[in-house]
Amino acid sequence: EEELNQDMIPFCIISFEQSSDACGSSAQHAKEISQIVQNIKSQTGQNQVNIVGFSKGGLDARVYLANDLANDDVANLIMVGTPNAGSGFAIGSLICVPAVFDLLPGSDATEAERNVHTKYYTIAGICFMFPKKADGLVFESSVNSQPYFNHLGFSSMCHQNLLGSFEYGLARDVLIGKQ
Repeated sequence: EEELNQDMIPFCIISFEQSSDACGSSAQHAKEISQIVQNIKSQTGQNQVNIVGFSKGGLDARVYLANDLANDDVANLIMVGTPNAGSGFAIGSLICVPAVFDLLPGSDATEAERNVHTKYYTIAGICFMFPKKADGLVFESSVNSQPYFNHLGFSSMCHQNLLGSFEYGLARDVLIGKQ
């Protein structure tokens, strides 16, 4: 938030953890995102917004964009630690249902179609504690699973710490319109 303010980039934080839908499906969250995007466009007078999605939030945004392939409301989607091809770590976890089902490899959320009106970017974590290229929950190969994803770089942070100044630096040029 501090870096966004310093760069004078207006932003709105969306957290489904603050709603009754914290463990909602990507399909449910996509409907909420649709309304939020329309509200932001109406309030700001802008034609397009950027979305930064962390973890499952990236899948939620991909589903939102795939729901209407003519939708050109989102210029850029930056996905940070998003399990775009799923996460095998979700298989043994039924903590947050139905959200966890979207994290499974081959789920509808991981197979969401590309919206050609939006540029897709990724940032993957490579946590030093894990011998394979992973952030502890998501493998780098899952984050960067589609050929149309533009990879912005790697962070050395583990999954829960992927929203810091370093990651902002990787995404900054996209957010300020230089990329």
